[in-house]
Amino acid sequence: MFDSGSILAKNKLKILYIFYTINIPINNTDITKFVLEKDYMDYFTLQKILNELKEDEFLTIDKVDSKDFYYLTENGKKTVDMFIDKIPKMYRENIEENFKFLKKEIEKNRQLVGHYFQRKDKDFTVILQAFEDDITVFNLSVNVPDEDTAKNIMKKWKENPDKIYSEFINILFK
Repeated sequence: MFDSGSILAKNKLKILYIFYTINIPINNTDITKFVLEKDYMDYFTLQKILNELKEDEFLTIDKVDSKDFYYLTENGKKTVDMFIDKIPKMYRENIEENFKFLKKEIEKNRQLVGHYFQRKDKDFTVILQAFEDDITVFNLSVNVPDEDTAKNIMKKWKENPDKIYSEFINILFK
């Protein structure tokens, strides 16, 4: 059987492989949700590993829109390249298959943006945007009377932005 140090090293390598495979910045919520959903390890082990990988400079954190995103460092990439044969093939294939979906989901969420804020007159403004290749293709600003309405619009946008966007476009171009 493996000793605890060996298990920890293998788990660190598995997490590095996730970042290596997805190859985009990812926040703690997304990586945690995915790892827990796939039952790769428990929450506390994952958080310990993420912290240690950051301290050891295999991962780094950058702020984007006031959220912390993990990035794989060059050291992290070299480590995966060096020890990739230590990651079981079944695990690598599982990660590659499962992370295709997560990567698409993350990219979709980054290309369809929405937020709201309270104006000086106490009403709220909701802003919905769609981007393609860093170009704004849709930008809608709506004034609403209260925060509940703003939250409801945001909820609907997050649940089905593609449908809302396409219906808007279809109505405008008919």
